[in-house]
Amino acid sequence: MELRSVLARKGGRGKVMAAYFNMYDDRGLFERMTSCTNAHDLPDVVSFMGFGPLFSTGFRERFVDRAVFTSLTFPQVDEGLARRGFIDPKRRYTVLAINPMVMAADHTRLDGRPVPTRWADILRPEFERSVGAVGRGTSLNETLLLSLFKQFGRAGVERFGRAVAWAGHPAEMVKVAGRGLKQAPAVSIIDYFFAKMIKHQERVSIVWPDEGALAIPFVALAKAGKPGGLEEIGAFLTGKTFARICADAYFLPVRAGVPARLPGSLRLNWLGWDFLRGNDLDGLMEEIRTAFLSSFMKGRQ
Repeated sequence: MELRSVLARKGGRGKVMAAYFNMYDDRGLFERMTSCTNAHDLPDVVSFMGFGPLFSTGFRERFVDRAVFTSLTFPQVDEGLARRGFIDPKRRYTVLAINPMVMAADHTRLDGRPVPTRWADILRPEFERSVGAVGRGTSLNETLLLSLFKQFGRAGVERFGRAVAWAGHPAEMVKVAGRGLKQAPAVSIIDYFFAKMIKHQERVSIVWPDEGALAIPFVALAKAGKPGGLEEIGAFLTGKTFARICADAYFLPVRAGVPARLPGSLRLNWLGWDFLRGNDLDGLMEEIRTAFLSSFMKGRQ
């Protein structure tokens, strides 16, 4: 699903500034937003994927915790996702949908190793330098790193550093999976959307781990007290059309009434609002990245 420029309007009296970006290839807007000191300089509506800059402690304390933003209201909410805690209890962030991240095990590259069924399995010594992950160079997807840290601690992050062979865009993993290529990882940690795009599905097992697929939230922030155009945008983001766009991309829409194109009754590995608000994510991510990079680089220089 292409998220870039789904809807954009120039700011001005009675108008709404809005930006919707694909977080895989453009973080500049969000990094600029974190340096803002005046709420008037922020977009009235912004949507993003994952736990990036707009979950940072500084941005949250300056704007989110001061009720600059308020949750959008869905006509109907998926009861299963509500029970699993995806609705922000403080009504600031709006989770629009969940992008599940799973494992794709390449049978042409496993070399006799069993197909992993848990996140813990890829931390075992036999998977060292055998895993592909979403990221740029040595900067990995923050949901992946935070989830591994929450579940396995710093030691788990270090073991993961030894497991990773390389990081890149998920489309790169799609191109090489199931082809028996030497550069292909034995296991790719990848969005379910991209896992379903792998051409040689007969040579790849898409694994929904026992602990749950990593739940990457597709989030919106909407300014409180904004009339006019914001209501129109909010109705679109919480409506059936947008939920169907998400479902067609193998996301789980929070808006009820639109079936997801996913196997039923599958677990989701969600960080949770207590974890997100109870940690300095900037400092924690710096600690996690340092631990990962130190382990990743060991013996490769």
